[in-house]
Amino acid sequence: MNEVLFFSYINPYLYLALILSLPLKTPKWFLLVYAFFLGFFIDLFSGSLGFHSTATVLLAFVKPAISRISIPHNILGDYDKISMTKIGSKSFITYAFLLIIIHNTVLFSLEHLSFSFSIFAKIVSSSILTLVLILIMELFKNKKK
Repeated sequence: MNEVLFFSYINPYLYLALILSLPLKTPKWFLLVYAFFLGFFIDLFSGSLGFHSTATVLLAFVKPAISRISIPHNILGDYDKISMTKIGSKSFITYAFLLIIIHNTVLFSLEHLSFSFSIFAKIVSSSILTLVLILIMELFKNKKK
């Protein structure tokens, strides 16, 4: 048992919060290496064949582009961590959901090597649950301050 499953097929990936919260000006090379090792350790402990590594590296690669289109300009300092309090809930939800859906699409497509309605349902439901849990984490993080 190496996964937390809800309703037998919905799987949240909370480790994505570690990549999502990195500052906008994080050097690209560091972002890619960090994402690779994070995915590698998830692969190592889950017994998958590089699926998480591939999905997290792609997430890290597209993160700057997604942040440019979803986060308003001049809200964050160069090295501020991305959080819901800093960029607003609407921007954070858009930013996080786009990246989570990209990650899950790649991950589940690689795992199943096909695309069907059941895989689409798994992608959407796992993405929504991951987003909800990350938002709850954000709320608890903000209550501590």
